[in-house]
Amino acid sequence: MENRKNTALIRACCNAMIPGVEEGEIIVTPDANIFETNDAFIVELDMPGAAKESITITADTQILSVSSTTTDNTKSGKLLLNEIGKKRYQREFRLGSGIKLDEIQAEYNDGVLLITLPKADEVKARHINIQ
Repeated sequence: MENRKNTALIRACCNAMIPGVEEGEIIVTPDANIFETNDAFIVELDMPGAAKESITITADTQILSVSSTTTDNTKSGKLLLNEIGKKRYQREFRLGSGIKLDEIQAEYNDGVLLITLPKADEVKARHINIQ
């Protein structure tokens, strides 16, 4: 029981340090898969409950940042158990050189966000013919 109190205290303390975090909101780092193809890197993030309109993606020469919040799913009636709660997703990835920032694309379906980071020509693998 003491561990639960400590964990809740640490979580509440850390949330208080992040600007804009509401009371009772939990910060979640979404799980990710990263794939590489010849033409791009693909980042897949698991973000169930996030509304497409609430997702913010920013990219500069060094950082890809993704954030979102889930809505409060409070239904009518007395809440007896609240394990889902309101969440704020936040994840950042360090970008190497060779990404075409102006061509990044994203799509969100069934709680999964896919971000495609096209490679610049100078970092793409090339087939070399033997003469």
